[in-house]
Parts: sequence; C-alpha cells; structure tokens
Amino acid sequence: MQSFAPAAAMVYTDLETLRGLVKPTDYGSGIEYADGLVNSLFPGSEVGLQIGLWLNGTYGCEAIIDDRMNNHLEKLRDYLQFTNATAVFLRVGYEFDNPFFGYSDNPATYIAAFQKIVKYMKNGLSPEQLEKTQFVWHSWAAPRQENLTLMDFYPGNEFVDWIGISVFRQVFPWKSNWGNGYIDWGGSMVEVEEVLEFAQQHNKPTMIAESTPFGGINLNSTDSVNYGEIDPWERWFGKVIDLIERYDVSQTAVLDNPEDARNP
Repeated sequence: MQSFAPAAAMVYTDLETLRGLVKPTDYGSGIEYADGLVNSLFPGSEVGLQIGLWLNGTYGCEAIIDDRMNNHLEKLRDYLQFTNATAVFLRVGYEFDNPFFGYSDNPATYIAAFQKIVKYMKNGLSPEQLEKTQFVWHSWAAPRQENLTLMDFYPGNEFVDWIGISVFRQVFPWKSNWGNGYIDWGGSMVEVEEVLEFAQQHNKPTMIAESTPFGGINLNSTDSVNYGEIDPWERWFGKVIDLIERYDVSQTAVLDNPEDARNP
C-alpha cells in the first residue's frame, strides 16, 4: 500500500455517536477508521477523507434543528478542524432521497438540518480548514418516493459544494428484482443522468460517492447472457467510465465489500 495512495479514502459515521473517526468501529460492513486511514495506512501521503454522515432520517434531523445535537456537532467540528486529511468531503445525510432512509416523509426537515450543519461548521472552523472542507449533497440516483423531486431536498447553492450520486445497478438494462412489482428500486440511467444534469444546472462539481459492480464479475448471470452483456468489463466498468467522461465527474469512490461486488 505504501506505493499507492488514493486522492481520498471513504469512511462512514453517524452524528449521534461519531464512531469510526478517532477509533475503529464496525457498523456491519467492515472496519471504519478515519484516522487509521489517514495516519497509519497512508502515512505521509496527501490523502483526503470522504465521510458519509448518517443523520438518522427525519427523527435525527429534528434533533439537529432543535439544538439537541449541538454537542455532537461541536465534536464533529473539532474533528474536522484537527484532522490530518488534506481535504474532507462531508456527505451530509447521504442518499437523502432513498425512500428507505427516512428523510422522504419530510424533506424540508432534511434541508433545515443540512443547512444548520453547514452553518455550524462554517462558523467554527478556521479559514484554512474550512477551505479544505467540502459539503456534499448525495442523491442515491434511483427512484424517489412518489411525487418528490430533487428540488424538494435541495438546501441551496450556498450550502452545497459538491453533488454526489450512487452508481450500482442502474447501468444494467435488466430489472434489479428489488422492488414491489411497480417500482424497480434499483433504478436506471434515467435517475443517474437526472442528478448529474441537476448538478450542471447548478454549476456544481460531481462525484460518484458510492459505487460497486453488483454482478459485474459474474460471467454466469442469466440476465447478462440474455441481454448479450457477457464482457465483465464493459457490462459495468466501461459504462461507468463513459458516464464519468460524458458528465465530467471529478471524483469516484468504489466500495470494496466483496459481498456487494458479487450480488447482482
């Protein structure tokens, strides 16, 4: 690993506990340890952090708005102030429009919580650290709850530095078999391109904040054979690279959980 250092390494934490920043923890998908990545795995390298910050749906957002999480915000701000990461990309309430994550019942509450977090950091971070800290609005780029739009969740240009998307099953032409018979929650390129075009309209740089080739290495998939997509590279990686080039995506993060990589 000493011969390679990524531009940024990704970790997850939640505002209530902030686990996985200064001490290792496991939320169920592997070890999260921000300081370990920056200070031990890539020592002396110019490595940034991309942090997925879980807010716990509308319930958590209400606690933020009502000042019940101010102590936690202060601890997060202290971490951002003193981290050795060369840059921090903070995904505030990542995948906000994922109907299973609890924000869709009250998007206005999510917006208010996002805005408060950004204001809190901007009011307390030093100018040098604030310049290194980027606030990311991260859509799951798949079907939203009925009648909700991206604008229903948007905190405003002054609060958003980057716009992120998730890319998993959307590049495949077949259904994901994850849905209720009416909606394929795995999504399609329609939702992916909608978010990227939204970013262009708002003059925001973009990142693929989460991605992995679901089924992309499975040569024996019935769907891949039926659709004539038998090249494991072109089936997922080639399409994602094309997407990056077409929309000038500036940053890509790939999840390394092997179970995710195998499951179609």
